[in-house]
Order: sequence, then structure tokens, then C-alpha cells
Amino acid sequence: MRSKTRDALNKSRTLSGLLFCVCALLTLASCGGGGGGDSAPPQPEANTTASWQLPRREPAVLGVSASAMDAMFDHIFSDEAIQVALLLRNGYVIGERYEDGYDREDFTTSWSVAKSFYGATIGIAIDEEWIESVDQRASDFITEWQGTDKADISIRQMLMMRGGLGDDGNVYYQANQTAYAIQTELVNEPGLRFLYSNPSSQLFGLIIERATGLDAHTYIRTKLLSPIGIDTDFVGLWLDGSGNNPLTYCCIDMRAEDFVRFGLLFLNDGMWQGEQVVSADYVQQSLSSDDGGYYGYQWWHLNNNYFSTSSPPPIVLWAALGLDGQHIYLWREERIALVVMTKYRHLRNAGYVLSASNFPNTCTGRNSCPTSSTDPIGQFNERRLVTFMAALR
Repeated sequence: MRSKTRDALNKSRTLSGLLFCVCALLTLASCGGGGGGDSAPPQPEANTTASWQLPRREPAVLGVSASAMDAMFDHIFSDEAIQVALLLRNGYVIGERYEDGYDREDFTTSWSVAKSFYGATIGIAIDEEWIESVDQRASDFITEWQGTDKADISIRQMLMMRGGLGDDGNVYYQANQTAYAIQTELVNEPGLRFLYSNPSSQLFGLIIERATGLDAHTYIRTKLLSPIGIDTDFVGLWLDGSGNNPLTYCCIDMRAEDFVRFGLLFLNDGMWQGEQVVSADYVQQSLSSDDGGYYGYQWWHLNNNYFSTSSPPPIVLWAALGLDGQHIYLWREERIALVVMTKYRHLRNAGYVLSASNFPNTCTGRNSCPTSSTDPIGQFNERRLVTFMAALR
């Protein structure tokens, strides 16, 4: 937009040049000038103000190579279980690809990508002063922990998966997952080291409800999803088998475009259309890790330690990641977000109470269900994806 603004202000333009500027402002693309009638080349807009309505643009207009983008998509779709890949720069959708039989209106599911969403709601509760800070003791809200060896676990430690809580893999199968998470035992000293724990993230729902007085689903709808333009009547938020406890370590169903809105929010330091939805400081902390670490506040840092390599990857990405291949990638320096989701099967009229027959079904697409008769479909190489993304600029 800045190159077009300069054109519009250039008093020496001819009438045909002025007409070109008007057309460019309306279409954000090129149009024919006077004389020969040749189309002007697209002008990169990589540093323009973000759009909030996710309009479609040609990648070259946003300074991205179409051939590099296609190569990236080809790599992603070498994984035959992928449903959608959607690339955003500065709020403009510059590339999208869907598996046959799917389109932009189809739901995908988050699995653990939801951790990043509910981690953000903790930040909002801090901004609203329902929670003092990330250093407040979680037991101020999880009162069942008071007087136990978990009494001094901080909310920061839980956000960074350093609370010391174990994960035996069974929380998903409990009717009351929150009660199970409360009883989860420590396996190491809080703050000592990173230990991925679904029960720890499940307890964000309890903290949110006891801090704010609103259940986690109501809070995330009103404080996070709706403010960033997501139609909350068109979202599925899962409950555990009891039908009472919001799942906050997993399980949000939305379109890929809705997931990328969340990515855009974090690319813009928590700001959405002039409104500070999440404080910039909290976003910065979320996308920061300890020296040598690869995890912030429910976000993964895709550094060399994450990939277990001696040399760092060519660019720095942060990611929200979920079971079976759910991804939101953020390249903050280039204001790029990439959403990649696995094929999803779920009837919305079946509701969102977890059961053996009603669950976020990505395992069918992966051939990884207990009843699958063929080998599971492997995921694309994530380290190579980073290299393909680096070639976009």
C-alpha cells in the first residue's frame, strides 16, 4: 500500500498513471496503464498494514515467490493425510491448497494446537487482573493442591511445561478429566525441567473458571475468538465425557481460516484492528524460551534443540502443534503464518461431548485408528518444511 500511496501523491503523474493508481488501490493488483496496454508487474506489499478480513492476493503482490510457495505446498501434500494448507502474509491469504473433496468451509480440529489458544486466555485473564501474574501460585485457584507437594507450582511453570506433573497418557480416557488432572502426581521437582503434560494444560480450564467466574469455553468465546472475527456459532469446543469440563489441552473445531486468525493475532503482538486482545508483553513471553529450550507459553520454538541438530534451522519459527499433524507456524520477522491440518471426520450434529464413538477423528485420515487395517500415513518432514519456508522470501 505504501508504494501505491506514493504514486497517488506524485503530482507529476499523467492521467493514465492516475487511473492506474485508482485501479491498484481498488484491486491491490496491477492494471493496464495508458499507451501500450501492457500490465504493470505486481508491486510487493510485504510491509503494509495487516488486513483483518483475510482477502486473497497473488503471492508476488506480497513479495513471495509463487514457485517457492508451490514447492512448499508440494512438500506438505507429500503427506497424503493432509486436508488443507493455508499461507498468510500480513493478513492476506496468498496461497491455499485443499485435498480433493474439501474446501475452505470444512472444519478441521486442533488437538493440542488448542493449548496455545487456552494459554492465551490465561494471558487475557492476567490482563483483566483476574490473575495476578504468571508467577502466582496455581494452588490459589486449584485449592485441592494447597498443603501438598504441588502447592508452590506457579502458573508460569505450568505454561512452560515445567510444573513437574507427569502424563501417563490416560487423561483423555477419563470421564472427568479435570478431576484426574488434579490428582496427577509430580514426577520431578517443579521448575526443574521441561516435561510435556496434558493434565497440566487441562487444569487451565479450572484456573480460568475459578479466577474469572466463567467457564473456559465461555471465556475463550467472548475474550479471544469473537474479538478476532471468529463466528463462535461456527466453532466446536469439546467437553470431556462427563459433559461438564471444557477440554483445554485439546480439541477446538474450526475452519483453517479461523485458526490462521489466531496466528495473525500473535504476529501482530496481540493486537486486532486496534484492540489489544492479548497484551504485547504476554505475547512476547509466550514466544520466548529459556536458553537452549524449545518451548514458551504453550508454543513450540523450532530451533536446533527442537530438531535435535547441531546447526540451527535457516529461519526461526514458532508453532502450535497437535496430534496427527495439526500445525500453526509463525514466522514473525516476515509476518507469515502457515496453517496445516490433517483430514478430519466429525458430524457437527453429533455434538462435542467426548465418547468412544464421538471424538475428534483424524485417525481415519492417518490410518492410525485401532481398527485401521493398513499402515499409518507418515507426516511430512518438518525440518525440510522450514527450508521450504525460508525460500519464500
